Amino acid sequence: MKLKGSYTVEAAFIISFCFILFGMAIGVAYELFQITLEYVKYKEGNFDAVNLFRLKEGLVGIYHAIKE
Repeated sequence: MKLKGSYTVEAAFIISFCFILFGMAIGVAYELFQITLEYVKYKEGNFDAVNLFRLKEGLVGIYHAIKE
């Protein structure tokens, strides 16, 4: 038996799932931001912005190389 229907229900589930994933990503990014701020406050003298920037740029480069 084949039922006729529209894609409205499926689209609602997919969009809801995308919103949930997006919200979770924002939550994780905010947690990472808070942890980073706490780390900087805890180790003020040992914080090396230049090395962290280079590390970040290297990771972004790897990410873009994998993505393409």
